[in-house]
This record gives sequence, structure tokens and C-alpha cells, in this order.
Amino acid sequence: MGFGSNIFQQLGIGTDLIVIILLALVIIQFILIFVLLSKYGKLNKRLSKFTTGNDAANLEEVIIKRFNEIRQVVKNEKRQNNDIKIINEKFLTTFCKIGLVKYDAFKEMSGKLSFSLALLTENHDGIIITSMHSREGCFTYCKEVNNEESYYILSEEERLALNVAMGTAGAKEAAKEREERKPDISY
Repeated sequence: MGFGSNIFQQLGIGTDLIVIILLALVIIQFILIFVLLSKYGKLNKRLSKFTTGNDAANLEEVIIKRFNEIRQVVKNEKRQNNDIKIINEKFLTTFCKIGLVKYDAFKEMSGKLSFSLALLTENHDGIIITSMHSREGCFTYCKEVNNEESYYILSEEERLALNVAMGTAGAKEAAKEREERKPDISY
């Protein structure tokens, strides 16, 4: 008996137990090798499918083409985001809120030919255009609006048109009611 068997005998382990343990380890290694070979085969099939009909140069061209397309998409997105930013900045200075009130400015005139038109930006800045029709002619006025207020005194119709443009509760209904009112004409 050799030196190794003396150690095992001192520990109380027989050589037949060591052989069984080593045999179990060899079987486990064979199973692991079989699993790895199976996975390798599947991976090899996938790679063959991917590269079938293409040589390495063609595959490289396809990949480069796809990356160039991705770069172009990113470039287009940046340009579109910049365009959207410019549009949003312009939107703040364009008239996007409108209020219109039609009425008869003078008792002798009917047909609702007079009007007040409020044109406001998103920040409630803008103008109010008032046009009053009479038998003698048409008079048109323009008043500036800054942050929902005008430096000029506003008529009832101009204030109503401003409220309609700002979306004040009940303003549209009041304007419609005013427009539907019959003129009070007495000669």
C-alpha cells in the first residue's frame, strides 16, 4: 500500500468509496459535456442559418448599411426635434385664441354688421379689432391687449370678445345670446 491509501485508512475511508465518488464525478462530467455539445450544435445551426448565402464581406456590408440607416434616423430625429422646438416658439407668438361678438352698434342699423374680434396668443397677448357700421360709414378700431388687459377702455362687446377668446366660463353663451337679441328700433 502506498502513502495515499494510508491517509485514507487513517480517515476511515475505503478505496472502494473513493472509486465510487470518482466514477460519479466522471459521469457528471460526461453529462455536462453532452449538454455543452448540444448547446454548441444549436448555436452552430443558428449561425449557419444567419450566414447562409452570405459570405463574410456581404454580411459586413449589411451590418454597415444598417448602422448607417440608424445614424440617419437619429439625425432625422434631432432635426425634427429642432423643428418642433421652433414651431413651439412660434406658436407662443401666433394668434390661436379667437373671440367674435357680432352686434348692432346703432339703433337705425340692423343685420349685426358691427363686430368686435379678439385675436390672442397663447400668453393672452394680442389685439381687439372693432368695426362699427352706420348709415354714414364704417369705423374700425384696433386696441392692443397685453396679458389679458388693454391700456384702452374696452366697450362691453370688446370685453365680451376678449372673454370668449380667453375661454372664460359663460362668455361664448353670452356672445351668442347677444347676437340673437332683436334690435330695439323705434322711429
